Amino acid sequence: MKVLIIDDHFLVRNSLKFMLENAYSNVVCIEADNYYNARPHFIDPEIQLIILDIDIPGGTGTGMVTEIRSQNDDVRILICSAADEELLAMDYVMAGADGYVPKSADEQEAMNAVSMVLKGKRYVSPAIQTRLLDMFSAKSRQRPRTTTRLSTREKQVLDLLLEGKWIKEIAAALNLRANTVSSFKTRIFTKLGVTNLFELAKKANEQKRYY
Repeated sequence: MKVLIIDDHFLVRNSLKFMLENAYSNVVCIEADNYYNARPHFIDPEIQLIILDIDIPGGTGTGMVTEIRSQNDDVRILICSAADEELLAMDYVMAGADGYVPKSADEQEAMNAVSMVLKGKRYVSPAIQTRLLDMFSAKSRQRPRTTTRLSTREKQVLDLLLEGKWIKEIAAALNLRANTVSSFKTRIFTKLGVTNLFELAKKANEQKRYY
Protein backbone atom coordinates (compact mmCIF):
# COMPACT_ATOMS: atom_id res chain seq x y z
CA MET A 1 0.00 0.00 0.00
CA LYS A 2 1.35 3.42 -0.99
CA VAL A 3 0.60 6.51 1.12
CA LEU A 4 1.48 10.08 0.16
CA ILE A 5 2.11 12.35 3.16
CA ILE A 6 1.99 16.07 2.33
CA ASP A 7 3.19 18.25 5.20
CA ASP A 8 5.89 20.88 5.49
CA HIS A 9 6.97 19.78 8.99
CA PHE A 10 9.50 16.95 9.12
CA LEU A 11 8.46 15.79 12.59
CA VAL A 12 4.81 15.50 11.55
CA ARG A 13 5.70 13.50 8.42
CA ASN A 14 8.01 11.28 10.44
CA SER A 15 5.38 10.65 13.13
CA LEU A 16 2.73 9.74 10.56
CA LYS A 17 5.16 7.46 8.74
CA PHE A 18 6.10 5.75 12.02
CA MET A 19 2.45 5.13 12.95
CA LEU A 20 1.56 3.82 9.50
CA GLU A 21 4.54 1.46 9.35
CA ASN A 22 3.64 0.09 12.79
CA ALA A 23 0.03 -0.48 11.75
CA TYR A 24 0.53 -1.85 8.22
CA SER A 25 3.31 -4.26 7.27
CA ASN A 26 3.11 -3.52 3.54
CA VAL A 27 2.97 0.29 3.62
CA VAL A 28 5.27 2.48 1.52
CA CYS A 29 5.26 6.16 2.51
CA ILE A 30 6.09 8.91 0.04
CA GLU A 31 6.76 12.35 1.53
CA ALA A 32 6.28 15.85 0.11
CA ASP A 33 7.11 19.01 2.04
CA ASN A 34 5.04 21.31 -0.18
CA TYR A 35 2.16 21.18 -2.63
CA TYR A 36 4.36 21.63 -5.70
CA ASN A 37 6.42 18.53 -4.90
CA ALA A 38 3.28 16.53 -4.21
CA ARG A 39 1.56 17.20 -7.54
CA PRO A 40 3.53 14.70 -9.69
CA HIS A 41 2.36 11.88 -7.39
CA PHE A 42 -1.37 12.55 -7.83
CA ILE A 43 -1.55 10.46 -11.00
CA ASP A 44 0.15 7.44 -9.40
CA PRO A 45 -2.58 4.74 -9.43
CA GLU A 46 -0.79 2.78 -6.69
CA ILE A 47 -1.29 5.51 -4.09
CA GLN A 48 -4.30 4.55 -2.00
CA LEU A 49 -4.21 7.29 0.61
CA ILE A 50 -3.13 10.92 0.68
CA ILE A 51 -2.69 12.56 4.08
CA LEU A 52 -2.81 16.29 3.45
CA ASP A 53 -2.02 19.29 5.62
CA ILE A 54 -3.94 22.31 4.34
CA ASP A 55 -1.57 25.05 5.50
CA ILE A 56 1.41 24.21 3.28
CA PRO A 57 3.60 26.12 0.80
CA GLY A 58 1.80 26.29 -2.54
CA GLY A 59 -1.49 25.18 -1.03
CA THR A 60 -4.76 26.37 -2.55
CA GLY A 61 -7.30 25.57 0.15
CA THR A 62 -10.13 23.27 -0.87
CA GLY A 63 -8.87 23.59 -4.44
CA MET A 64 -6.19 21.04 -3.54
CA VAL A 65 -8.86 18.41 -2.93
CA THR A 66 -10.55 19.30 -6.22
CA GLU A 67 -7.27 18.97 -8.12
CA ILE A 68 -6.38 15.64 -6.50
CA ARG A 69 -9.84 14.29 -7.32
CA SER A 70 -9.45 15.39 -10.96
CA GLN A 71 -6.21 13.41 -11.19
CA ASN A 72 -7.24 10.33 -9.20
CA ASP A 73 -10.87 9.96 -8.22
CA ASP A 74 -10.30 6.68 -6.37
CA VAL A 75 -7.61 7.82 -3.93
CA ARG A 76 -8.65 8.36 -0.33
CA ILE A 77 -7.91 11.85 1.05
CA LEU A 78 -7.49 12.47 4.78
CA ILE A 79 -6.94 16.05 5.92
CA CYS A 80 -4.60 16.33 8.91
CA SER A 81 -4.32 19.91 10.08
CA ALA A 82 -3.78 22.19 13.06
CA ALA A 83 -6.27 24.70 11.59
CA ASP A 84 -9.61 25.32 13.29
CA GLU A 85 -11.50 22.06 12.82
CA GLU A 86 -14.95 23.52 13.47
CA LEU A 87 -14.39 26.24 10.89
CA LEU A 88 -12.82 24.17 8.12
CA ALA A 89 -13.58 20.44 8.46
CA MET A 90 -16.97 20.48 6.76
CA ASP A 91 -15.70 22.65 3.89
CA TYR A 92 -13.00 20.11 3.05
CA VAL A 93 -15.29 17.11 3.41
CA MET A 94 -17.86 18.83 1.19
CA ALA A 95 -15.07 19.54 -1.33
CA GLY A 96 -14.38 15.81 -1.60
CA ALA A 97 -12.04 14.85 1.24
CA ASP A 98 -12.80 11.54 2.94
CA GLY A 99 -11.96 12.73 6.41
CA TYR A 100 -10.53 15.43 8.65
CA VAL A 101 -8.42 14.66 11.71
CA PRO A 102 -6.84 17.41 13.83
CA LYS A 103 -3.10 17.30 14.55
CA SER A 104 -4.00 17.38 18.23
CA ALA A 105 -5.52 13.87 17.89
CA ASP A 106 -3.85 11.03 19.76
CA GLU A 107 -2.45 7.98 17.97
CA GLN A 108 -5.62 5.92 18.44
CA GLU A 109 -7.85 8.57 16.88
CA ALA A 110 -5.40 9.20 14.03
CA MET A 111 -5.17 5.52 13.13
CA ASN A 112 -8.93 5.12 13.47
CA ALA A 113 -9.33 7.94 10.93
CA VAL A 114 -6.86 6.26 8.56
CA SER A 115 -8.59 2.89 8.92
CA MET A 116 -12.05 4.31 8.26
CA VAL A 117 -11.13 6.24 5.10
CA LEU A 118 -9.22 3.24 3.72
CA LYS A 119 -12.41 1.21 4.17
CA GLY A 120 -14.32 3.72 2.07
CA LYS A 121 -15.96 5.52 4.97
CA ARG A 122 -15.76 9.15 6.00
CA TYR A 123 -14.16 10.35 9.21
CA VAL A 124 -14.70 13.49 11.26
CA SER A 125 -14.26 13.93 15.00
CA PRO A 126 -17.19 13.37 17.39
CA ALA A 127 -17.46 17.16 17.85
CA ILE A 128 -17.96 17.70 14.12
CA GLN A 129 -20.37 14.76 13.91
CA THR A 130 -22.47 16.43 16.60
CA ARG A 131 -22.37 19.72 14.72
CA LEU A 132 -23.48 18.03 11.51
CA LEU A 133 -26.40 16.38 13.29
CA ASP A 134 -27.39 19.71 14.83
CA MET A 135 -27.30 21.37 11.41
CA PHE A 136 -29.45 18.70 9.79
CA SER A 137 -31.86 18.83 12.71
CA ALA A 138 -32.13 22.61 12.47
CA LYS A 139 -32.66 22.49 8.70
CA SER A 140 -35.44 19.93 9.08
CA ARG A 141 -37.32 22.38 11.33
CA GLN A 142 -36.87 25.38 9.08
CA ARG A 143 -39.06 26.39 6.19
CA PRO A 144 -37.21 26.78 2.89
CA ARG A 145 -35.89 30.27 2.28
CA THR A 146 -35.70 31.99 -1.06
CA THR A 147 -32.52 33.94 -0.19
CA THR A 148 -29.27 33.21 1.60
CA ARG A 149 -27.57 36.19 3.14
CA LEU A 150 -23.82 36.54 3.53
CA SER A 151 -22.14 36.99 6.90
CA THR A 152 -20.18 40.17 7.65
CA ARG A 153 -16.87 38.42 6.97
CA GLU A 154 -18.20 36.87 3.76
CA LYS A 155 -19.23 40.35 2.58
CA GLN A 156 -15.69 41.61 3.27
CA VAL A 157 -14.18 38.75 1.27
CA LEU A 158 -16.73 39.27 -1.51
CA ASP A 159 -15.87 42.98 -1.82
CA LEU A 160 -12.16 42.19 -2.15
CA LEU A 161 -12.81 39.43 -4.67
CA LEU A 162 -14.79 41.88 -6.77
CA GLU A 163 -11.82 44.28 -6.59
CA GLY A 164 -9.73 41.57 -8.27
CA LYS A 165 -7.69 40.69 -5.18
CA TRP A 166 -5.96 37.30 -4.98
CA ILE A 167 -6.52 34.91 -2.06
CA LYS A 168 -3.19 35.80 -0.43
CA GLU A 169 -3.88 39.52 -0.80
CA ILE A 170 -7.28 39.12 0.85
CA ALA A 171 -5.74 37.04 3.64
CA ALA A 172 -3.20 39.78 4.34
CA ALA A 173 -5.83 42.54 4.22
CA LEU A 174 -8.17 40.74 6.64
CA ASN A 175 -5.46 39.14 8.78
CA LEU A 176 -6.66 35.61 7.94
CA ARG A 177 -5.01 32.42 6.74
CA ALA A 178 -5.10 31.85 3.00
CA ASN A 179 -6.96 28.55 3.44
CA THR A 180 -9.56 30.32 5.60
CA VAL A 181 -10.14 32.86 2.84
CA SER A 182 -10.48 29.99 0.34
CA SER A 183 -13.17 28.48 2.55
CA PHE A 184 -15.03 31.78 2.72
CA LYS A 185 -14.78 32.03 -1.09
CA THR A 186 -16.26 28.54 -1.45
CA ARG A 187 -19.15 29.47 0.86
CA ILE A 188 -19.82 32.68 -1.05
CA PHE A 189 -19.90 30.82 -4.38
CA THR A 190 -22.24 28.21 -2.90
CA LYS A 191 -24.61 30.76 -1.35
CA LEU A 192 -24.79 32.85 -4.50
CA GLY A 193 -24.99 29.84 -6.80
CA VAL A 194 -22.00 30.80 -8.97
CA THR A 195 -18.92 28.94 -10.21
CA ASN A 196 -16.52 31.69 -11.26
CA LEU A 197 -15.64 35.35 -10.65
CA PHE A 198 -17.48 36.57 -13.76
CA GLU A 199 -20.74 35.00 -12.53
CA LEU A 200 -20.01 36.31 -9.03
CA ALA A 201 -19.68 39.91 -10.24
CA LYS A 202 -22.89 39.62 -12.27
CA LYS A 203 -24.86 38.05 -9.41
CA ALA A 204 -23.58 40.56 -6.86
CA ASN A 205 -24.57 43.42 -9.12
CA GLU A 206 -28.04 41.98 -9.64
CA GLN A 207 -28.72 41.14 -6.00
CA LYS A 208 -27.74 44.07 -3.82
CA ARG A 209 -29.50 42.52 -0.85
CA TYR A 210 -26.40 40.38 -0.24
CA TYR A 211 -24.63 43.53 0.83
